[in-house]
Amino acid sequence: MGCTPRTLLISPFFDAAVPSGGVLYSVDTARGWLRRGRRVAVLCAARPRSLADLQADVDEGRLTLHPFGSPDQIRFTHHPDDGLRRMAAGLIADFKPDVIHGHNTHGFVSALHAAIESPVPVVLTALDFGLLCFNFYLYRGAPTPCPGPVSSRACAECVLRTIHGPARWLGLTLPKRITRKLWPRWVRLDEAKSAAELHVSMRHILRHADAIIAPSPIMADKLREFGVPASRLVPILYGLTPEKIMRPEKTPSESLRLAFLGSAEPVKGLRVLMRAADRLPDGLPLEIRAIGGDPVRELVERCPARAKRYVSYRPALFGRDLALEHARIDAALVPSLWPENSPFVVLESLANGTPVIASDQPGIRHLVIPEHTGWLIEPGRSGAWTRALVEALQRPARIRRMQANARFTRTTADFLNDLEELESALIPGRAHDRPARRTPVPVPR
Repeated sequence: MGCTPRTLLISPFFDAAVPSGGVLYSVDTARGWLRRGRRVAVLCAARPRSLADLQADVDEGRLTLHPFGSPDQIRFTHHPDDGLRRMAAGLIADFKPDVIHGHNTHGFVSALHAAIESPVPVVLTALDFGLLCFNFYLYRGAPTPCPGPVSSRACAECVLRTIHGPARWLGLTLPKRITRKLWPRWVRLDEAKSAAELHVSMRHILRHADAIIAPSPIMADKLREFGVPASRLVPILYGLTPEKIMRPEKTPSESLRLAFLGSAEPVKGLRVLMRAADRLPDGLPLEIRAIGGDPVRELVERCPARAKRYVSYRPALFGRDLALEHARIDAALVPSLWPENSPFVVLESLANGTPVIASDQPGIRHLVIPEHTGWLIEPGRSGAWTRALVEALQRPARIRRMQANARFTRTTADFLNDLEELESALIPGRAHDRPARRTPVPVPR
């Protein structure tokens, strides 16, 4: 990679204060690269952000941020943007990275096209299903996850179900050249109308990236089904920074303390927990703490009165503070409605001696050993979750045994070692095999 390795990171949300595992993954990975002596440039959306300790790297020139567009830019995943494509191409030419990493695709698909058209190795991390699904989650609003992407028509119909009012009945009569320009309200509609073209764009990126990191078995399976060559898929599990692995001693409590740690997005299943709590009898020694940002607080405030007997809100915590909070958490609740993708909430809980009661989803079940480090519940069924909560209360010794068993020791350093091994295999031979594959595919304008 030369004397001072250079890495270009495409990460729209890049922000040390965003309570999202995928975003903090980008921040932690960039921090690790910087500590290993790399220069890092980040192509991100133009929005207010906090860089925390990374601000020192910006001040000293090791880390440069290259914002583009507006906050609306990252609301939509797949639409082309010629301005972004030109900016990304110019940044690649000026910065001359040894490798390009893509994290998150929200609104930045055109930057990925510029990357794969360059002579630089491109590594994507499939943090979500964003290059397979217009909804990111392979979720259709039902307990059964979407098996897709089945077809562009099926994806278009799925998107149309989320559109209401004038954008639905009037937008269908307007040509795409108009609906595409009506940001932000009708771009979602245009996504449905342009589904076939956008699928071509998505497949082109996936087939021409040099490597795609699949953090879970289900992600690898779905990418293969969408046409990604198996030779390009690299299964690498995330790691955690040392400050997130504290494993504090559990403090005693007369109540069973369960915690939901996540967002208020419907796919995260907090509403399922609330319905489950609503069905519980009175007077149980149980606390369910919903730890998150303001949307989680607002959702808890609106939950049924009977659910509030057990469900309460706590502000979001990060890093070391969250790891230390596990001293006051007997088990973590992960009631996800989407397939998931090795979620950080599970990894961080296990790392800190907290067993996990989770939905039986394919992106979770490979991390939880039933009856050893947690147990798995039928997704989306509030009755099943009510029974699980009662069972947890009835068997406290089971929880304590699982706390002793819960463990995850893989660090960000371990993950970066795997990345460097992958990069070393890609970089030396770039000049020999890229020109023919680098011809740009026509992308819908």
